Amino acid sequence: LDAGAMVALAKQWKTVPARYHCEAGATDGTIREIPSGKSLFLTIETTSCAGTDTEVNYLEHVQAVITLNSTRRGDVELFLRSPMGTRSMILSSRPNDEDSHDGFTKWPFMTTHPWAEYPRGKWSLEARFANGAERHNRGFLKEWTLMLHGTRDAPYSDLPVTDPHSKLAIVKKAHEDKKKM
Repeated sequence: LDAGAMVALAKQWKTVPARYHCEAGATDGTIREIPSGKSLFLTIETTSCAGTDTEVNYLEHVQAVITLNSTRRGDVELFLRSPMGTRSMILSSRPNDEDSHDGFTKWPFMTTHPWAEYPRGKWSLEARFANGAERHNRGFLKEWTLMLHGTRDAPYSDLPVTDPHSKLAIVKKAHEDKKKM
C-alpha cells in the first residue's frame, strides 16, 4: 500500500453533504383490511420537510414504518412507489413465516431503489397477499409512516454522466427540470 498516495488522496477528498431524516407523513390511524384477491393502496402526499431543518431533496434511502397483522404473515407482500414512479418490493412472501399473532409492529421496511430521486409528491404503498394465498387470509394494515433519508444538496454534483439511460442521468435531469419550474 502506498501511504503517501492515500494521504494525498485524503487531502483532496470531497465529502457528501449532511444527511437529514424527514418524517414525511403518516396514515390517519384508520385500520384498513387487505382485500382478498386485490391490493390495498394507500398514499401519502409529502413536501419532504421543505423549509425545515430536516428538508430532504435527494434521497439516500426510504423507510416505510408499518404496523399490520395477518392470519399468515408470510403471505403478505408490500410495494412502495415513489413520486418519480420507482416501484420497490419492500416485503416479499416468505413460505416459512407462519406467524398469525405478532404481525409487524412499527417495522421499518427499507429501500434504496429511489436513490437520489426528488422525494416531493405522492408516495404509494401497496399491500396484498401472494398469488394463491389470498383466499385463506385476512390482513389489516394499521399504520404507515413514511421516513425519508437523504441530503438537501446534490451528493453527486461532481460525478460525470457516462450513460444517458443510467439512474444518475435520470435523476440529474429530473432535478434540473424541478429547478426550472
